[in-house]
Amino acid sequence: MAHLRGVPELGREPAFEDEPWSLPTPVHALVFASLGVLSTMAALQLWSAMEMADQPLLWWSGRALGFLAYVALWMSMLFGSLVSSGGAAGLVSRKWVMDFHQEWTLAAVIATVLHVVVLVTHEESHVTPWAAIIPFASQTLTIPVALGTIGGLGLAVLAISSWLRARVPYTAWRALHTISFGVMSLALLHAILVGTDSETPAATWLYIGTATALTGVMVFRVALALLPTRRGAL
Repeated sequence: MAHLRGVPELGREPAFEDEPWSLPTPVHALVFASLGVLSTMAALQLWSAMEMADQPLLWWSGRALGFLAYVALWMSMLFGSLVSSGGAAGLVSRKWVMDFHQEWTLAAVIATVLHVVVLVTHEESHVTPWAAIIPFASQTLTIPVALGTIGGLGLAVLAISSWLRARVPYTAWRALHTISFGVMSLALLHAILVGTDSETPAATWLYIGTATALTGVMVFRVALALLPTRRGAL
């Protein structure tokens, strides 16, 4: 059966070095520079909004961290899909793509933890510590908050499995990572349902753009996986 060079066969472990979280300095610089730009843009936007509304700083910080967590998770999913496609069929270095995937996952975990801590600290959010870790425990916006809680727990599972990558069989690790699509979907639904900015044009286009781009990458990944089988059948 013919196989497309640069794309890992289904069920076979990709041939990149298994050294999770050992990332080169350029990757650190690019990722954290991107986070810095996003943080600055969010801070400027929030500062402008704070001048026109009577809301505590914690409330605005929680919203900004929520957006950062969502974008970081989306970037992690994007690069994770490119890892599965063999570095986009060999167009880019698979190791660099893997490094970016791991780095953005770490950024998503940090932003999510800070997002939760800020909202729990802020009394007006009505999010209790129990509601932050136990689904459906929130008395306010029970289902939307539960979606975020489940998504956060799923993200924690994915991050831990990445840290333990060398100790987890590849088939089990691959099966476990299928929940990443559910985590991303839960994060999107949580953001739309509970976010006070969901109806603004910027947030609307952010959600539409990220969902569309990620869907396109996933379709591309599936097409690459099926292409060798189709060629072999000719």
